[in-house]
Amino acid sequence: MEPKTLAHIMTPSPVTIGPQNSVAKAIRLMRKHGIRRLPVIEDDKLVGIVTSGDLRRVTGLSSVLRDLSHENFLWNHVPIENVMTRDPIVLPETASPTEAAELLIELKIGGVPVLCDQHLVGIVTVTDLLRYLIEVEQAVKVKA
Repeated sequence: MEPKTLAHIMTPSPVTIGPQNSVAKAIRLMRKHGIRRLPVIEDDKLVGIVTSGDLRRVTGLSSVLRDLSHENFLWNHVPIENVMTRDPIVLPETASPTEAAELLIELKIGGVPVLCDQHLVGIVTVTDLLRYLIEVEQAVKVKA
């Protein structure tokens, strides 16, 4: 099996949100798509990332993606730019899965946006890396 880059294992074209969108919209998007992080895009540029952890902290809800309290009037008026992580850590699509795994472990995060020429092209998560590990293990078993 030849070495792969993040371009091969990332989740391409991730769901995104704008900085002026509300916390309630972010929660709805995460719930709808079964995801835990949203890159924040403004003028075709990655300006931040918001995670389910960020939303738990701001709402005070322990299970923000399952709790219907996000329909609270207040969350419709809090913009994502107030809770997002600005200038998030990113990786180029040419980075290796090992580089991504080392970064996620070092920073204790679950995913990182992937860029090509300063444009968001994907996101690589722990789940993507585990799928790749399974693929590698299965390829080794076939050779044995």
